[in-house]
Amino acid sequence: MRSRGYVIAISLIVAIVLMQAIATVTGVVLANRQLDAAALDTYGYVGDLTEERVARYAESARDVVTGTAVQVASDPDATREDLAQAMYQRLEREQAVRGIYIGWTNGDYLVVRRDGGGFEEHYGGADGTAVGISRDGVFAPLGESESLVDYDPTVRPWYQLGASRLGVSWTEPYIEFDTANTLVSAAQSATRDGEVVAVVGADLSLDALGGILDDLPYGAGAEAFVLSDLQQVIAAPSAYTDTLQALAQASGEVPTAGDIGLAVSPPPSRSDATEFSRVGSDIVLDRTFPASEGLDWIIHITADEAQLSAGLGGLGTTLAWITAMSLLLLIGAAVFAWRVRHPLRRLRERALTDPLTGLTNRSELMRRGGIVLTAATSRGERVLVTTLDLDRFKSLNDTHGHEVGDRALIAVAFALRASVRDGDVVARLGGDEFVTVQALRRTDNPMTVARRVRDEVERELHTRLSGTEEVGVTMGIAEFLDGDANLGDLLRRADAALIRGKREAKGTVYGPG
Repeated sequence: MRSRGYVIAISLIVAIVLMQAIATVTGVVLANRQLDAAALDTYGYVGDLTEERVARYAESARDVVTGTAVQVASDPDATREDLAQAMYQRLEREQAVRGIYIGWTNGDYLVVRRDGGGFEEHYGGADGTAVGISRDGVFAPLGESESLVDYDPTVRPWYQLGASRLGVSWTEPYIEFDTANTLVSAAQSATRDGEVVAVVGADLSLDALGGILDDLPYGAGAEAFVLSDLQQVIAAPSAYTDTLQALAQASGEVPTAGDIGLAVSPPPSRSDATEFSRVGSDIVLDRTFPASEGLDWIIHITADEAQLSAGLGGLGTTLAWITAMSLLLLIGAAVFAWRVRHPLRRLRERALTDPLTGLTNRSELMRRGGIVLTAATSRGERVLVTTLDLDRFKSLNDTHGHEVGDRALIAVAFALRASVRDGDVVARLGGDEFVTVQALRRTDNPMTVARRVRDEVERELHTRLSGTEEVGVTMGIAEFLDGDANLGDLLRRADAALIRGKREAKGTVYGPG
């Protein structure tokens, strides 16, 4: 009986070990497949994140073009000086935009673009006039600069595109008139009484867009590019800047992906799609933009497969020790899953918030603000949208340093949070521009609410932070009560009121003019 008991016990042990080994091997094989899929999912998420960042970057040019076109169309008496000053202010707010152009149908033009730490203004026309003015960082004139000789706006790609279409459209990449820089521009016509009177264009700072591609979390050895649908290079990591410049200088044309050695597959045939392919040991991701963005661009990312599946290469050796190490592998898998979970969550949080103030960023503003607008409409409440800008903020940075400037922005964020109700949205769009979206009762006076918020922000700055006594706060507002509206329209109306206020008298609240 004892021998029989031993046999039964040994048999049970062997059976348990075999079952454990089979279960563990099966689990590891399944885990192998799941980890590979998880790596691709993570890679796909990074592609989605890149697409979102690039789209928000491009949105700056779209907003600038729309605001300038509205100003040209609605104010026929605006002088060149008025328009140039408004264009400078828009460039100050939207650091992603490199230059703004206005071309009139008679061949006259006005250009304001960045030049190092300052600006250049160019104007002229069909009569042969060509004037260039060099300006400093606050748009004060420094003297004459080289003018744009023989510049005809009506033959430029941005003008021809804007004149031929309604709304904002994007050009294919093209070479700048007086340099070898690659440009891509948003364009829109300005119409008055149904007739096109001018076309407005704005091009992005593609070098800065390359810096954004450098900063995204691709991992070692991975690279990301923004390409046109014709595979022309719109933006690339900063390491490619000199090569792209030299290629454009030599050929006079926009470099293509093939010119810099990229192996590019046919892009996805539909919008808002992601496709994976393999080139040698590299996995290639091609991501198109949603149709709503109006961008016929492609996010192209390459990464070594080993970078996406780190640790899986030694799986064959691990299987030889699988039974003895099963518990350790289970613990290791749990730790791995836990460590992957938190970075992804942090990536999502960083993608939705402003890193300095912790406020909502532009993309999350459009989502959460739209929710506030929809909910308030269903309850019959008003919606108040405000855009807020700090007066003389650049002077504060220049005099006291960027650390004090950052503390001032944090103080503004604190005051705005304290001044609105739970459920309202407070966002920082960049620089010293902030936005609130607030649901109000029908009995609330929007101007009174806006003035209270503006006063509270200014009081917070002046009482809690030395050196800010000269910093003021100007606010533009837009209100929605009944009917159809969208957040983008309200933001544009509030922004137009803010720009008008900055021209007329700073330090107060302005409604739609």
